[in-house]
Amino acid sequence: MIRYIRKRLISLIIVLIGVTILSFVFSNISTIDPAEALARRNMVNPTLDQIEQIREEMGLNLPLHKQYLSWVSQCIKGNLGISLITRNPVSVDIAKKLPATLMMVAASFIWIITITFPMSILSAIKKDSFFDHLLRMITIIGMSVPSFWLGFIMLITFAVIFPVFNVVDYGNLKSLILPSLTLAIPIISTSIRLFRATIISNMNKDFVTYAKARGISSANIICRHVLKNSLPPMVTVLCQNLGYMIAGSAIMENVFSWPGIGSHLVDAIIGRDLPTINGCVLVIAVIFVLCNLVADILSIIINPKMLNEKGEF
Repeated sequence: MIRYIRKRLISLIIVLIGVTILSFVFSNISTIDPAEALARRNMVNPTLDQIEQIREEMGLNLPLHKQYLSWVSQCIKGNLGISLITRNPVSVDIAKKLPATLMMVAASFIWIITITFPMSILSAIKKDSFFDHLLRMITIIGMSVPSFWLGFIMLITFAVIFPVFNVVDYGNLKSLILPSLTLAIPIISTSIRLFRATIISNMNKDFVTYAKARGISSANIICRHVLKNSLPPMVTVLCQNLGYMIAGSAIMENVFSWPGIGSHLVDAIIGRDLPTINGCVLVIAVIFVLCNLVADILSIIINPKMLNEKGEF
């Protein structure tokens, strides 16, 4: 187990290095000059000399690899730079925005858990019934509908036609319902199909036949044996989706005017705020890889047989 965690940590560090390199390169190959954007934001008709001076102050006149190494060395010290828009340390801005995103993702995760597990179990038990076919149709629609379109439909339906919620609403539990449910629906749809298929596959295994021959009740077999063997892939998928929700929260946050790290990243991209872009991408990448690591560890704890003698899956 310790050997496996050590290998995973090394691979995750490599992933983080790759993500930061890609983020840094892509944010620097844009045709929009961040020094010029900053100069035009703070000055009226800035001269070329003023723009060049800002470029030197920002270190943009250095070769790209030197800019990256300088940025990484500062990140190791906990300094993500100064935002070009807010003039605050990037870490401070992220610390203010991240709780809102985590709150929305946590609410979405509650929706996923409370809906996915009972629906999947019922669908597997009632295989090929009317309920199973109806749930299949609903989940296919849920997987196919684009999230941003679903968000607009939810807003129009429940904030305009039926004004149950406010269009712009943040700061209370009621404000979490629409964005969290919209973020959760595609993942719920995918998870139900996966968990149902896994349960049905395990219900056809030899150990289930043996348990039935011993006279163990169906409910006992499902709860004590089938679900235990069906949980590891679901744990992996759910933890990965937790990372995906944080990484992909920008769409929902912009649709619902939610002041999280996703909308903060979009604002930084529009404003060519390079320190904020790189800082947000780094934080999101760290959360994503940690979610993957936690998923693997939980899967091993649930079913230790998944790990072989070499410490590998």
